[in-house]
Amino acid sequence: MRENVILDYCRDLFDILENLERLLKSSEELREDYQQKITDQIARQASILDILVSIGMIVYFMPDKTIFFSNLVPGTGPVELFFRMSAITFLSLVLGYGARLGLTWLWQRNFLPAGRKDIGRLFKKKYLRKQKEIVDQIQKVLDSEMIKDSKLPSDYMNTKSLNYIIDCLEAGEVSTLKEAIDLLELESRDSHVHSLIKTENNTITRAWTLIRNDKEERS
Repeated sequence: MRENVILDYCRDLFDILENLERLLKSSEELREDYQQKITDQIARQASILDILVSIGMIVYFMPDKTIFFSNLVPGTGPVELFFRMSAITFLSLVLGYGARLGLTWLWQRNFLPAGRKDIGRLFKKKYLRKQKEIVDQIQKVLDSEMIKDSKLPSDYMNTKSLNYIIDCLEAGEVSTLKEAIDLLELESRDSHVHSLIKTENNTITRAWTLIRNDKEERS
């Protein structure tokens, strides 16, 4: 395969892998958004109960409303009444805040109804629908001939490694794909360079892992 042909091939493969990595990132962001919605809903529930507990405590300890607002509680002066209600209000807020923290912890761990698992069901249908759209696009890319018949070893099927190979070909440092791969392998032994030109998991493996996890989640 001539150098120009190899370079064109690598550029085309780079575009495909870049698109695949973009889809994988979209899937990760979608899942993070799904998890965040559950967390936000738990926070809303806890905040509402925090307010209700605080108001309930204040109302429970409050004197008759007419007497309270007119400061005519028998034997109680305005200053004493003010400090008494301030103390009740403070205690109510502290108990309400404590209830919010406690309920948040219990809901996060599904120890109470309306926890993460129950709330997750409310958002899961929409999440799975959007996830399926992404997975279908990923599957289409994986079924393409350039991916199936790739001349690049699976370990280097990522944009970092491929970009390095393209740079080497453009600079004329190598003239064949094998030479480029050998140079990439040699350079990656340097710990300072390794993370710049190689990834722990190649893009294809990540894509198949996502598809497998999606099937398990739907089963």
